[in-house]
Amino acid sequence: MLAGTAESVAAITPTERVETALIDDTKSSHRCFRGGFDATRAIVAAQGLPGLYWGLVSTTTKQSATSAVCVGSYNVLKEASRQNNLPQGSAATFVVGALAGTITVYATQPFDTITTRAQSAAGARTGEAFRSIWTQAGIRGFRSGSTMRLDRLVFSSGIVFTVSEKVAALLSCPF
Repeated sequence: MLAGTAESVAAITPTERVETALIDDTKSSHRCFRGGFDATRAIVAAQGLPGLYWGLVSTTTKQSATSAVCVGSYNVLKEASRQNNLPQGSAATFVVGALAGTITVYATQPFDTITTRAQSAAGARTGEAFRSIWTQAGIRGFRSGSTMRLDRLVFSSGIVFTVSEKVAALLSCPF
């Protein structure tokens, strides 16, 4: 969870804020930004550096929960596969990582949906984002975007854990 918090503050919150502003801008009939650097400049000019940190609480909650759930579920699944004498090669590691990514999406999607709303061009505090989703779509609204996130996290988690296991094996190998 601490890794997710550090990641959120150092990189994720400001980059997702710019990304969300760019996505919102493409939906507008009057485009304001020419690209990522232009959007960053405009946000900082209009709101100062804090403008890049809209949604910090929701993003940090999402990132810390995502890290904890993904790594935790991977470790549980990996141990279960060992105890059941399942293969432990790269393909199996990828599958276990992909399953951990799937669990992560379904466990943390509400945080992601709230974060997206909080970081929109209009911006909203975390509580306001929560209330607007609830009012507009009810409980189902918190699952919005889960299919696209699932597509990404299944593959990225499989890749990350497979590469991580290979690097750990290389580092523990005496030369």
